[in-house]
Amino acid sequence: MESLKLYRGDQLVREVALGERPLEVGSALGCDLSVDDPEVEARHWLTMHARGTVVAYDVSGTRRAEARHLPIGERVALGRHHSVERAYAAGSAARLRSGDTAALGVAGAAHALELLVGRGAEARRVVLRDRPIHVGRDAGNELVLSDLAVSSRHCRIEPVRGAALVRDLGSSNGTFINGVRIERGLISAGASLQVGRSELRFMARDQHRQLAGTRMVAESANMLALLAEAQRVAGLPWPVLVHGESGSGKEGIAELLHEQSPRRGRPFVTLNAGGVPAELIESELFGHERGAFTGASSARRGVFEQADGGTLFLDEIGELPMALQSRLLRVLDSGEIRRVGAEAARAVDVRLVCATHRDVRAMVAAGGFREDLYYRVARVVLNVPPLRARPEDVRAIASRVLGELEPQLGPRALAPDAFACLDAHPWPGNVRELRNVLSSAALAATAGRIEASDVERALEQVGALSAAARISDESVQQAMQRHAGNLSAAARTLGVARSTLRDRMKIARPQGSGEL
Repeated sequence: MESLKLYRGDQLVREVALGERPLEVGSALGCDLSVDDPEVEARHWLTMHARGTVVAYDVSGTRRAEARHLPIGERVALGRHHSVERAYAAGSAARLRSGDTAALGVAGAAHALELLVGRGAEARRVVLRDRPIHVGRDAGNELVLSDLAVSSRHCRIEPVRGAALVRDLGSSNGTFINGVRIERGLISAGASLQVGRSELRFMARDQHRQLAGTRMVAESANMLALLAEAQRVAGLPWPVLVHGESGSGKEGIAELLHEQSPRRGRPFVTLNAGGVPAELIESELFGHERGAFTGASSARRGVFEQADGGTLFLDEIGELPMALQSRLLRVLDSGEIRRVGAEAARAVDVRLVCATHRDVRAMVAAGGFREDLYYRVARVVLNVPPLRARPEDVRAIASRVLGELEPQLGPRALAPDAFACLDAHPWPGNVRELRNVLSSAALAATAGRIEASDVERALEQVGALSAAARISDESVQQAMQRHAGNLSAAARTLGVARSTLRDRMKIARPQGSGEL
């Protein structure tokens, strides 16, 4: 067991144990080792295990902390009258000399925490290593927050084994761990730190894999922030509206909400409201009795009944006809559904997750979507960033896709220049387009290596799909309605080839395919 000895001259004043937690040394009474010396700052040093030894970080000023080594058995001056000495108990010397860093309590890989700072496109990842991080508004901090409610030097995050110690540094508005104000507190993965109006979320360095589950892939800060937000609301019974472009991963977010909720293990049922003919959507939602309409030769459960006890993912809710919107609102208010042709209602217990690529608030303003239903389904809104806004995810998704293709095509590896081609593409079709490009390139590759030429050829082959992805669903629907479903005439109106429009409609309404 090591210790830190404080001397005044040659007299031993105090001795404190050097455990895994850092020790704050200074003249303030609240320090772990308080020193009554006129030349010692209120918060002077932070001593901690780092890189197989013990170092003292100078935290006395507003500049970034600098470290000095504290050798065993040597006194190091501290202030005008004092010095400190790092010592160890009898029997420890042999282990230390032999390089047994475990005897120092060094966490090493155990300092495997990351911070998620900010939300959406502004999110960023900060890795906690074996040095303190000062958080504040001034440029001298290791983590600078542009938040007027944050003090110049607000708090300090000190890594310890598998967690972090947070100290408030006399901030004006306080430091909070999971909503509780602290002067000093231990924080671990899954917890949140509130600093001013900013929230910092702690996660294990590999937690993105746990968050992503089996369908989602995330390495970018903005996607990780979204996954952390989804995990946080997953346990709530509230409806969630997931917004994002086609192919960006909305269904994967819905599955994550289900898998991380108390309803996991119960049904997860999906319905694309934009992919069902208007005359059948009511029956798809609520079911029907035998003989309720022509062709109803037997009774059938709707998706609400199928999802009873679990989660219903209603994709493209913006395409739901107004008449059905009012019925959906009544179901959400009453918790009961009535099959088409039935006399009695049935109680259902369903957590509703909706998704759309459209601006539903604009639809409300234009009268195309019920305002009361919007506020009912959008109690929580999660925005999925497009792939072009999270380029760090491209390589991770590519690795996942090639792994999934291996049973059919054999092992495939991307050459560096092939990766460069993927990174340079804007991916208007998002993850779905990336999957198609990789499938085509992997099929054409020889000797198990995908070259840049294979990727370029695949991009050319799906170029029509990429161009089609830029056409809005609303434009496609208007053109098809104007020409009574005539594909050739609608394509001429949109200025694209007939095959391009056909492929665009497949993107808008994929059959039997899911999102990553």
